Amino acid sequence: MSQNKIRQEILSLFGSIAKSSGAGPVLISGHIGPDGDSLGSQLGLYRFLHKQGIDCRVINQGMIPEKYLFMPDIEVVIDIDDFKEHQLSFSCAVTMECSNLDRIGKVADLVKANCKVVNIDHHKDNSSFGDINLLDFEASAAGEMVYDLIVSSGDAISAEIATNLYVAILTDTGRFHYSSTTAKCLRIASELVEAGANPELITENIYYTKKPEQLRLAGLLLSGMEYMLDNRLCLMTLTPEIFSATGTNSSDTEGMINYTMQAGVVEVGVLFSEISDKMTKVSFRSRQKIDVGALANRFGGGGHHSASGCVIESGLEEARKLILDQVRQRLNGSV
Repeated sequence: MSQNKIRQEILSLFGSIAKSSGAGPVLISGHIGPDGDSLGSQLGLYRFLHKQGIDCRVINQGMIPEKYLFMPDIEVVIDIDDFKEHQLSFSCAVTMECSNLDRIGKVADLVKANCKVVNIDHHKDNSSFGDINLLDFEASAAGEMVYDLIVSSGDAISAEIATNLYVAILTDTGRFHYSSTTAKCLRIASELVEAGANPELITENIYYTKKPEQLRLAGLLLSGMEYMLDNRLCLMTLTPEIFSATGTNSSDTEGMINYTMQAGVVEVGVLFSEISDKMTKVSFRSRQKIDVGALANRFGGGGHHSASGCVIESGLEEARKLILDQVRQRLNGSV
């Protein structure tokens, strides 16, 4: 089925929900640990559906990074641990940027058997788990796909929607730096600016407004950088002790993995985050030669060719051994 037909199917579903007096609300969610694309696409869709008179709940697992608190409608985002309306029966659940339903974490418990799932994603490892699957592996961001969906409806892009979708595309293309930056996404960004998105305000909030604590965190990470395998691999490590020493938390770390790729000789960058003595979060970056999306997928995670992540159910030292072995094989060309 063509992208346009799938978009029309989704819009038809939303239309039937809007017309039905007995329909339950729409659940909108994204992957654990919300980032710019996840939040921007969710909130862009929320404002669009709200205008149609559709009752929505935007629910995520994980803290919202402080840099995104300026976004329009950000106050409607609920952490699943604070959600009190468990009696609600959702008529539809829309997931953003999730390769499978487990990626929304505990929010998945709200998706009952009679709840239709709309799966919107641009990652190639998506398992097509939805009742309706809108997948576009050429899209720069889920925000780009939400833009196409709203435009297909014939509705206008408001300034609030434009701001949130611009955040989505800006952050998921690494400030229009990654190879996912296409002529199409740049044209959409231009349209969003014309609709009311303010690039200066958005970029200032996300990239140039740091707390002193975050800068101290960055300093400790940079001072502890490890270069290995003839400087082709760069590692950084986050521990609870570092968070405690700097007064920060995991929501303050988004984007810090990119420091690993600052040295031009580095081909793979890895950030280890010790969650507990039995769980380690791992983030990856790479240049074009190494597919870290496939590497993350090996450990139950996912992402793009050059940017991905996973969670390993083992302590920090064991996780390091597992990842170093896999990276070494890839850099040596044996995988």
